[in-house]
Amino acid sequence: MIGDTIAAISTPIGEGGIGIVRLSGSDAIAIAGSMFLSPKGTALEDVASHTLHYGTIAQNDRLIDEALVSVMRAPHTYTREDVVELNCHGGIVAARAVLDAALGAGARMAERGEFTKRAYLNGRISLDQAKAVLDIVSARTKLGLEAAVDRLGGRFTHALAGLRNDVAAILADLEVQIDYPDLDVDIEAIAPRIETCAARVQDMLTQSESGRVIREGLTVAIVGRPNVGKSTLLNALLSEERAIVTPIPGTTRDTIEEIASLEGIPVRWIDTAGLRDADHPVEAEGVRRTRGAIDRAD
Repeated sequence: MIGDTIAAISTPIGEGGIGIVRLSGSDAIAIAGSMFLSPKGTALEDVASHTLHYGTIAQNDRLIDEALVSVMRAPHTYTREDVVELNCHGGIVAARAVLDAALGAGARMAERGEFTKRAYLNGRISLDQAKAVLDIVSARTKLGLEAAVDRLGGRFTHALAGLRNDVAAILADLEVQIDYPDLDVDIEAIAPRIETCAARVQDMLTQSESGRVIREGLTVAIVGRPNVGKSTLLNALLSEERAIVTPIPGTTRDTIEEIASLEGIPVRWIDTAGLRDADHPVEAEGVRRTRGAIDRAD
């Protein structure tokens, strides 16, 4: 386990009803206990794991905020370390004041993603599951969220472990045949096993590409000659009047980009200037940008 204790605000910065300051590490409970005042005189060091306690947070006898404090003891926590969550009021100032008190009591400011990093380093989650946590947080569609939750559950990790075991077994049989050719090893049966493993790898690669599309989305450029309905199509896809539509050819001079979900996949739609030989320098620049959008599109 990593030696020092880290702290960070776990909720988005801004005005809100609740802010959460999280601590993780061997001194998390002691640090939180030095800041916590219970109306019942409860000491956090003495409480049971996975319990919630009401009190106030103070620093140098100065009251900072009311709080509900969650105490979770290793190894049954997200990081497999002692974890404390200080549930204080939200807002720009309150949570920061609680965090500053934790840092002043001996915690270190957590780096970006360090709680999940510790969960990985301490063996609670795999590298793929660590990436899935980021995908859950940044998911832009329900389909993207479902795919990330599936990965967090370890389906890909388990499938990869099974493939690794099968490949290791094939390698062992081949090495036995090389080292001990007189032993009865069915060499002809190895080729189908290799083909099966190769097919499973290909299936994983296909699923990975599908996952990338769900996660990152697609870029689609709407292109064509002037006045054929490109801007009208964009407005229909967005269900709003985003682009100006007139019967005059060449109305769209610049690209217009908006993101909208299509069957659960985030798609960046690009409305473009009509493709034609343009005499006006502004329209010619629009056509140049259209060709750039075509190059960027999936």
